[in-house]
Amino acid sequence: MTRLRGRAVVRTGLLGAGVGLTVALLLRAVIRQSTVELSGASQFWLLVLLVGGCATAGLALEAVHQLQEGNPDQAYRHPRGRGPRQP
Repeated sequence: MTRLRGRAVVRTGLLGAGVGLTVALLLRAVIRQSTVELSGASQFWLLVLLVGGCATAGLALEAVHQLQEGNPDQAYRHPRGRGPRQP
C-alpha cells in the first residue's frame, strides 16, 4: 500500500497557488490597462478561482506522481511516450 507524503503534496499545492496568484495579478493588471469594465467583485472571484484551481491542480499532480512511484508494476511507472517501444 502506498502512503502519500502529505508535506510534498501540500508544498506542491502551495506552489500551484502561487502560480495561480501570479497569473491572476497579471490578468488584473491587463484588465486595468484595457477598456474592459469589470467590477471589483468579479475581479475578486477571478482571483479566487485562478488561485484555487491552480492549487487543486498542484495537489492532484503531486498525489498522482506519488501513486505512480509507489505502484509495483514497472509499466505503470514509465511516463507515456517514454517507455520501451512495443513492436
